[in-house]
Amino acid sequence: MRITLWPDLVDWPIKASVSGDVIKINGENVDLSGIPEGYRLPGAAVGNKWFVESDYVERVDGELCVTIRLPVQWDSPEELKNPATPLVLSVFNGQVSFPDTSPPAIEIEQIPLESQVND
Repeated sequence: MRITLWPDLVDWPIKASVSGDVIKINGENVDLSGIPEGYRLPGAAVGNKWFVESDYVERVDGELCVTIRLPVQWDSPEELKNPATPLVLSVFNGQVSFPDTSPPAIEIEQIPLESQVND
């Protein structure tokens, strides 16, 4: 399955796995085996909030192609919030490894207290 990630500013956790033509997202199985070669189904027709409504679920050269939301935060890395090219994962069976969208750690410089400076 080819999974295109659509960055979305939502506070939803996501965990997914693929088994053949079935993608399991946060415990809900979505069976896409009924989509024949060369056909397109609007993402809205899937009836799952993770599928991007304005994109398609389709089978191309035998492979299912879907677009799902990637939860990002306002301070997530820029290359994940606004990628120059779409982020695409290929998963045939098993766990989907989403990129880490956590904000980067900020190094805080510790300034000594005035009493420590005079010692």
